[in-house]
Amino acid sequence: MMKRLFYILLLCLGLGQVAFAQQDLLLTQQLFSRGNINPAGVGNTGDVDIFLMGRLQWLGVDNAPHTLLLNATNYFKRIQSGVGLTVYRDVMGVGHSMTEVKAEYSYQIDLNPHWILSMGLSAGAFWGSYDPSANTLGKEYERAMLDLSKERVTEASPDFNVGFEVTSKDWTFGISSTHVQNNQSLSYSSDRHFYGYAVRSFVLGDDWDLWVDLGYMNRNKVHVADLGTLLFYRRLLWGGLSWRPDLVNGCNPSYLSVVLGLEHRIVRFGYVYECGMGSNCTLPSNTHEILLSFRIDKKK
Repeated sequence: MMKRLFYILLLCLGLGQVAFAQQDLLLTQQLFSRGNINPAGVGNTGDVDIFLMGRLQWLGVDNAPHTLLLNATNYFKRIQSGVGLTVYRDVMGVGHSMTEVKAEYSYQIDLNPHWILSMGLSAGAFWGSYDPSANTLGKEYERAMLDLSKERVTEASPDFNVGFEVTSKDWTFGISSTHVQNNQSLSYSSDRHFYGYAVRSFVLGDDWDLWVDLGYMNRNKVHVADLGTLLFYRRLLWGGLSWRPDLVNGCNPSYLSVVLGLEHRIVRFGYVYECGMGSNCTLPSNTHEILLSFRIDKKK
């Protein structure tokens, strides 16, 4: 009985997102590739970078949400520019999905020998759809609880992001806005988001490095912070923690993530387990992120 009630909740979430578009999904390992939230981060490594991430929420539950993100970037030194492509696929609830494809561009300026300013812009399209045939509720009274439409609904809309980054050897500062053209949520596209973040790296010795990051996201009346640390051993292995509290409700709910990863030559693999905290977090604490990326050094 509880499983069926949870299944109905998933369906309600999917229908609710048709009427009220979602906020951007915050991904713990976005620190390695930020193009989808800030186009100014495109080309920041100077190499060719292919970044693939999957997020599985509430693993083991039928029709649970899952997300796929692809960032592909390159940097061209002659024109001091980075270019990129982002493909984002989000399946939420029952029969409800969103797909976004964006092209990204950044231009970098040397402020002095130690600091670089990067300015970025991205443009693309956003597709949202709801397919009522995906509903498999078996009993009539369960179907009667929901006003299900009969036909598949699909909508498309343009989407634009803008952002800035200032970087040095040890610091990264960024601000950006996604969905800048939308003052409010539409059927299948979200309203404007604002991001800010700072990342500081420390060299702890010949073998150890530490990253500390502080982030912030605002959407309408939603305010979320992001505090994280990553400890690297010889740039081959890393691990850390990330805490994401809701600043409006006294950090209730908040989400704690455990991060593990390894890197060998051009391949990087990362894993995150995320659990919810607080009395307002009523959904299962069983969310996973998997990262696989390839970084090709153009110097070689």
